[in-house]
Amino acid sequence: MEELLARAGNGFEVGDGVLERLTTALMAHTELASFRQRKGPPRKLSRRTLRHNYLLRDGSSLVLWEIEHNTGPGGDRRHEVYEDQVSMAAAQYLIDARFGDPSPEELEAEAAEWLARLPELAALELPQCPRQYTEEHSADHAWRVLRRAENENAPGERMRRLLLSAIGHDIAYVTGRHLRACGRVVGWTLYEHAFLLATGEEVSLWEIEHTMNPEGRPVCEVYEDERVACDTADGRLEGLQG
Repeated sequence: MEELLARAGNGFEVGDGVLERLTTALMAHTELASFRQRKGPPRKLSRRTLRHNYLLRDGSSLVLWEIEHNTGPGGDRRHEVYEDQVSMAAAQYLIDARFGDPSPEELEAEAAEWLARLPELAALELPQCPRQYTEEHSADHAWRVLRRAENENAPGERMRRLLLSAIGHDIAYVTGRHLRACGRVVGWTLYEHAFLLATGEEVSLWEIEHTMNPEGRPVCEVYEDERVACDTADGRLEGLQG
């Protein structure tokens, strides 16, 4: 934790309350949340977002988000740290906007690279990793997610009642798409909010954050089905391209 804050240019923005809780950390686990790169010109750009999970002495957990990138002036590698997912997503959006649109040659090279790796990827046996559930205020978190949904077909009262029994939750970045349209960068990002219920059942909400509106303001939509969320977001994006 100390190393993370030391290398982050904005480490001073982490609140005292968070720092005090982190002094009781017993274990830490770091995972890659998302990654993006571009070969250039004029130079190679890269950005990766890391999720640092800390297990605290009282049994609860805490997450810090780290963005490592070289998109600033001069191309020096920089680190930024955020204590909440909303601030991280806003910073990541601004960083990714500096990549611009990939050229046809870059898209073709990237596709060829993935096609060449398909046999290797298909042969991988990935371990089943348990979710890292946060056990604090999970029902309140579910209520906040549903409250900020702006889509008319968001989960209704049945889901709200079901999630009142949530005793744990986990947030994960899933995927996203961005492009330049209407003179600006637009796109969407998908997050999974997984909830552990008192019965042992697991339920997920799928949240789309997007800027595909005339004002370019961030909009949140929530769905019960991952495929419906992605198809809806892709449909809007394709409409802007047309």
